Amino acid sequence: MGFDLLTLGSQGVLTAQRQLNTTGHNISNVNTEGYSRQSVEQRANDSAYWSANQWGHGVHAAAVRRNYDKFAVNEYNITTSALAHAQTRNSQLTMLDDMMSHSAKKIPENMNEFYGAVKGLADSPSDMGARKVVLEKSRMVAAGLNDINNVLQNQEADTTVEIDTTLKRMNDIGAEIVDIHKAILKTQTVDNDLLDRHQRLINELSEFTQVSVNQRDDGLYNVIIGSGHTLVSGLHSSELQTVPGTPDYQKRRLALVEGKALKPIDNADIRGKLGAMFEYRDNTLAQARDELGRLAAGFAMSINELQSQGFDLSGQVGENIFVDFNSDDFARNRSLIASDSTAELKVYIDDLSQLKIGDYQLKFDGSQYTLVDPEKNMVAVTPSGSPPSIDYDGLRIQVDVGLAAGERVIIRPVRQGAGQIAVTMEDPAKIAAQSYVSSKSVITGQGSLKVLQQGAQQEFQVAISPDASQFAVLDMKGNILLAPQAYPPSSPVTVNGTTFELTPGAAAEDIFAVSLLPADGENGNLIRMQQLQTRKLMDGGRSSLIDVYEGLNTDLGVQKASFARLEDVSRVEHDAAAGRVAEISGVNLDEEAANMMKFQQAYMASSRIMTAANETFETLLNATR
Repeated sequence: MGFDLLTLGSQGVLTAQRQLNTTGHNISNVNTEGYSRQSVEQRANDSAYWSANQWGHGVHAAAVRRNYDKFAVNEYNITTSALAHAQTRNSQLTMLDDMMSHSAKKIPENMNEFYGAVKGLADSPSDMGARKVVLEKSRMVAAGLNDINNVLQNQEADTTVEIDTTLKRMNDIGAEIVDIHKAILKTQTVDNDLLDRHQRLINELSEFTQVSVNQRDDGLYNVIIGSGHTLVSGLHSSELQTVPGTPDYQKRRLALVEGKALKPIDNADIRGKLGAMFEYRDNTLAQARDELGRLAAGFAMSINELQSQGFDLSGQVGENIFVDFNSDDFARNRSLIASDSTAELKVYIDDLSQLKIGDYQLKFDGSQYTLVDPEKNMVAVTPSGSPPSIDYDGLRIQVDVGLAAGERVIIRPVRQGAGQIAVTMEDPAKIAAQSYVSSKSVITGQGSLKVLQQGAQQEFQVAISPDASQFAVLDMKGNILLAPQAYPPSSPVTVNGTTFELTPGAAAEDIFAVSLLPADGENGNLIRMQQLQTRKLMDGGRSSLIDVYEGLNTDLGVQKASFARLEDVSRVEHDAAAGRVAEISGVNLDEEAANMMKFQQAYMASSRIMTAANETFETLLNATR
């Protein structure tokens, strides 16, 4: 009897001791990040049959259980990734919005100062001082656009470096998870603290990207990122890296190295901080650079166009103030062609009103060209004319050497525009103040006239018919120089050696009065330059140049506000998920203190059983003497 009591008491003491040890372990790790509360699973020993009854044989500690819920943790990881993505995007957009609201606001200010200088010159077209001011304001516009473009380019480079740093940490996490898997195999038993370390790494990884974890039959885990890319499989870890893009090798893309194979990953498949970085670099910064490039191209080309329609102080047709955005070099640089390709393209901007931002893709399957525009519309196109070219969205894509079968080319019409704009004019006397489209003109539509070559016909007028289907050329007295022709003309028009180009868009009964005779004090061209401040040149006649900048600012502000709200919503969901995990796995000090007292009393009571057993045994021994 005494021996049975001693066994029962010792088992009770050992079990209570294990309970106390586990409780103490919980209390010690109350502030350990990622720690899951542990509890001892206590079971009664198998009973023994004696004297027609089953007699209990005490208690034992069967296992130490880790309080863990897979579904709650999975929800926590998903919300962690969503919150990290929203926080990063909101931070990026806040920084960019602040820059556009402060540093870049000098762009519209510089443009308005330029128009103000043109207005001042219009009051005194022959004033060299006023002409110098116009050139200086032109340089300020170009310098402002150059500066903001450099800032955005540097942000692209910095984001790429940050992506590489993030990938290094993600690869380190994968290697650490493999080390834990090896340790799990060595222990041969469930190590709860080891599993907590495993979960802490998964939690950290979920900040960078979306993560899912599947347990395998051998007790190890597969860690999958994004939309199905395996980073860790048991004892093997793949490596994430960036590789040169195709055909834009500078825009590095994400890939997963699996053994000797390289698996490209679509950047859209990645969420979390990493996905936000790719979105900022490839979407937000690209949009900002495109819009500023479109603004630069519109400003420079419209000013240069007016220069070509007037006379300078020497009576010569005005030359460009800014670089020629349709030069062959600029046209070549608008297409991104693989280094091993033999294709040669030039992309010219023919119509500012149709000019759009974003990437175009030109593909060739061996028999048919296909153009994919920024809205992902696919259009079958065929180069025509001499040289062969494709007209689309105000662009003229000249195909000097065709694409090979299966080849793809990216076209970016305005990405470099803000960095390319520059003033080429040095002599202020060459500013074309006098317009050869004189004040006698009646122009209500969007059409324009450009003299390509001066000849004997120094003065004439071009009249559009009442139904805008024809035009005729008359002298200043109304005599017909060229009988009515179909409008718009398909090629330049020549009258007595003078050749001009007449563009579509003229309204019914518009009259273009042309005088190629220089006149001192004329300011018609300067007035037209000044009108560019409010003229709706862009977006199909809906936006002025300043509107393009303001539209970019507004769009960035809307995106920022959207991600700020998304961050608030994601934080609420994340906190709720964290609360559910803490409710299941977290350490409650009040609860642990109560357990400590309970198990301490059980330990003392079991000790008392051992004492009673010892006293009973001694009494029996004394009784036999």
